[in-house]
Parts: sequence; structure tokens; C-alpha cells
Amino acid sequence: MNRILFVFILISALSKTGSAQTSTPSGKPIMQIISDYHLSLNDTAKTSGFGISRAYFGYNYKVDPNFSCEIVLNVGTPDDLIKGSTPKRYAFFREAAVTYAKDRLHISFGITTTRHFDLLQKFWGKRFICNEFEIRNKYGNIADLGVVVDYSISEKVSIDAALTNGEGYSQVQLDNGIKAAGGITYRPDHHYIIRFYNDLNRNLGIMQYTASLFTGVDNSLTNLGASFHYKTNYDNIHGHDAWGISATGALKLPKNFEIIGRYDFSGSVKVPGDIRAWNYLKDVNLVIVGLQKNVSENFKLAIDLQDTIPYAKMLPTSAFIFINALFKI
Repeated sequence: MNRILFVFILISALSKTGSAQTSTPSGKPIMQIISDYHLSLNDTAKTSGFGISRAYFGYNYKVDPNFSCEIVLNVGTPDDLIKGSTPKRYAFFREAAVTYAKDRLHISFGITTTRHFDLLQKFWGKRFICNEFEIRNKYGNIADLGVVVDYSISEKVSIDAALTNGEGYSQVQLDNGIKAAGGITYRPDHHYIIRFYNDLNRNLGIMQYTASLFTGVDNSLTNLGASFHYKTNYDNIHGHDAWGISATGALKLPKNFEIIGRYDFSGSVKVPGDIRAWNYLKDVNLVIVGLQKNVSENFKLAIDLQDTIPYAKMLPTSAFIFINALFKI
């Protein structure tokens, strides 16, 4: 809480500084609501019905040409709470950060987006249908408390580095751990992207390393992305490494329709001496296929099938029909 209070104090100070400048401060509201109706196609623990999985409310304030600040409140679901918490709706800061930007340099401090996972989420652009592989499988957090630096080496190459708590935006308490992360992005032109990312985090005395490679193409006809991820000591146990692949796609049709698809495989490695991979019973395939309609820039609808298929053949699949909706300003 002390760090969040510090962010507010810093924002207030910058706002007062900006008012004394010759430039005119400006701002814009932020709102995003994600809802769905889901129908189970087999007997699973998750019931059918309506849901609101996420709601964001906030404001972006540009103090002057170089400084801006953003506060976003996230009203989340019980699924986001840590194990053992009382199920309920709750609110927390999704972002509360100050950003300095000049020429090729951007510096953000506070609760801010982690560049790699934010980039992958925005590339596919269908967070309202399903979380991306990295977030769904807990390889990292979309936002965290710390400092993030971005620098454009050229029009084609940019780098970023971050020092964060490594616990995400919903848990900001201190545990004497710091996550160091870095990435490099190469864009040969505005249609293609290649990115490499890694991070190092000492969590509860255990060193964790995450590596990710992503490539994608986005043009007037298609949006295709593929990524590979590897994380060591996944659950803070030596040797419990995890890995996975994700492929996303969209075929853009006339009248703002899209045929969408996605395939994920989340796997684990075999610890020496064991017969099977350590997380064998939770290694899964995820398949999503559907149709999306971009009603407007602010409103999107999709109908899709989401099928979770365990790698262990004796376990049942979990298939749902979803109607997803996104409204934002």
C-alpha cells in the first residue's frame, strides 16, 4: 500500500508541475467490459450461464509533452484470487503509473504493464475471448509493480528492460524478491514481428528463469502468431520445469467478420527417476475456433467453441460454447 500511495503522490506532484508549464494538459477516460454466455457441452465443474469476467475503469492524464500518468481500476472475478481467499468480487489497481517519454526513450514507474505479455495480448487482440497462453498458464503477469524502460534503437529494433516485484498487480506486498526481465523486438516492416524475451526471478529462495520466443504477421487478410515458452522451477520446486507452444490466427473477412482459431499445448518435463512428466495430469491442449464480428471500434462480439483436452487420455475433456462480448472506450 505504501508504494501505491507513493504513486498517487508522484502523480499529484507531476500534475501540479504540468499546470505551470506552457503546454495544455489533456486526458481521456478508460473503460473496458468483458462479458460472456457459456454453455457446457459435457459434465464439468464449471457451470453454464452468464458472466462478467472483467471490468476496467480508469483515466489517462497527459501532464505535458513528456510526462503522463494512468490509473486503471480492475474489478476482477473470484478466479483471480489467491488460493484460500473468500470468493467475491473485488477491485484493485490494474495500473497506477507515471510515464516519461522523449524521443526514443520511455520510462514507466508504478504498477505498469509488463511489455512482453502486453505485446502478445495486443497482437492477437482477443483477450475478451480467452487469456493468452502466458497468463493462462501463469508464466508471468500482464502488469506488475516496478520500473520498465523501453528504448528504440532504430525503426526496426527496440529493446526493453524491467525490474519488478514479480508478483503481479493484484499482490503488491514485499517478499524481498525482484524479477529482472528483458526483451528485444525486431520489426522488418509494419506487418511482421519477431521478439525474444527472458526473465530471472528469485522466488522464496528458488531461482526461476523464463524464456519466450514469438513471431507474428498481421496484414489486411490474416493475423497469425506463434510462440514458444519455457519456465524453470515452475512451482518453486527444483526440476519442475514447464514448457508450451501457442498458435493463434484470424482470417479477416468482408463486413468486419473474422474466422478465429487458436491452439495451445501446456506441458511439463520428466524429472530424472520419474516415469512421467511431473505435471502429467495437468498438461493440456486448448483448442478455440469461432467467428468474430467487429461491430464497431468499441464493440466486438464472438461465438466460439473452447475445448480443453488433457494430455492424460483417462481424463475427460471440457468443451464449452461461448458468446463473448467486449465494450471499450
